[in-house]
Amino acid sequence: MDVFKSTQNYCDLNYLIDLEDKIPIFLASVGSHIFNSMNKCATCDFTEGEEFVIEPCPMRHPNAPFYTPGARAADTRLHILMRGMKGSGKSILIDTFLAQGTGLLWNPKGFKGEGFRTMIGPNSVTEAGMFGSVNEDGIIVGRPLAREMCGGFLGFEEFSTLVDAGNKDHSTDMMNQMLTSTDNGRVNKSMRSGWVRYTTRYTVWGGTQPGRFELESGMDRRFFIIDIDMNPEKELAFKRANQQQANMPHERRLKIHNLREAIRKFLMHRQLEAILNPPVQVRFGSDVQDWLENKDVRSWEADLFRRLMIGYWMMQPEYKPMPIFEISINPQLRKYLDDALRMRRTVMDADMELIKSTFWGQDLPKSTLVKEVARMVTNGDYQSSKRWIEESLQGNSWYREFKATKEGRGRKGVMCRIGYEPSPVRKKPELNWGEWKEASA
Repeated sequence: MDVFKSTQNYCDLNYLIDLEDKIPIFLASVGSHIFNSMNKCATCDFTEGEEFVIEPCPMRHPNAPFYTPGARAADTRLHILMRGMKGSGKSILIDTFLAQGTGLLWNPKGFKGEGFRTMIGPNSVTEAGMFGSVNEDGIIVGRPLAREMCGGFLGFEEFSTLVDAGNKDHSTDMMNQMLTSTDNGRVNKSMRSGWVRYTTRYTVWGGTQPGRFELESGMDRRFFIIDIDMNPEKELAFKRANQQQANMPHERRLKIHNLREAIRKFLMHRQLEAILNPPVQVRFGSDVQDWLENKDVRSWEADLFRRLMIGYWMMQPEYKPMPIFEISINPQLRKYLDDALRMRRTVMDADMELIKSTFWGQDLPKSTLVKEVARMVTNGDYQSSKRWIEESLQGNSWYREFKATKEGRGRKGVMCRIGYEPSPVRKKPELNWGEWKEASA
């Protein structure tokens, strides 16, 4: 099965629109999730016989890691964050894969050791509910969501619920734990009565509205950003699709059911055959490096795109257990990469364009720039503002920091120039009386 074409066909049968450039990223996320399990699930914190245990898990295996750049077992999970206006279709994508009963990844025995664990997260969650807490005896209490979803997929139709929880006094550690758990899988909390410490390997898919959640504190480094636009033409297409869905004949629903079961079977089978037949090495072709050297790809984004490439090759029609897992770029993957890069730049560069257009051609103190970025971009967070300037502005040819040359008392601070250096003004030569003829010649 070509799962990319089959899934797109499934969406077409359901009259789902504007998903052609987004479905491949979600499927690649599934593939990178499986790859991550092959590489890292030889070690598991949830062993049989303990109270804090994950029931039989198909991801668990005894194989050694095989993808270890930087002398560590790399985490290849591809988390996804969709940013779009209300009604733009963010929840449709999450439902397509995770909805109970109809999701392509959903399995009634997912929490009993078959297939993937899947869940659409609650509308509100505390930090303790997400990552856990301890009682007076130092024992982890309850079943925190991050632990419960180890090896599975967790969707949030509105990701800002986690951010809002992180802004509450009793959940100040929410974002720190979210960053580390999505980056390397570690949950590590020191509390008065003991430690909350375990490893989890869940993949997060979330949606958010512009202005509800700013990409700060390193979230943009861990999530693959998808732009979902909305316009009058698309809104009209949604209305027509809704009418077609409501009037769907029985024969078409039967086709959808049969195709859904076939895709589910493919995904479950791919999970099992990959775990049972892992490679011993990963090798990226020279064409991968050529594409990553695209000027529009930031250096710190390269690993995200490598994960997408890994996920794509994990989702090929046939899994060929070979010692070396080869990664190259064919025309189909190139299109997926180009589409993904375009969507990411639309979201990630919007704030940068705002700062450029506001302060172009100006020199201003860095302290002032930090305040303005905090006001306009990072929702009042000064530390995030400093990081944003470092990651988004520094290194561009039109941005320069320099020491202030202002004379007088006080500390000379750092100035920031947004815009290119002004052309130097040519000074007229100083001439003595009677020398103008020689100078003009």
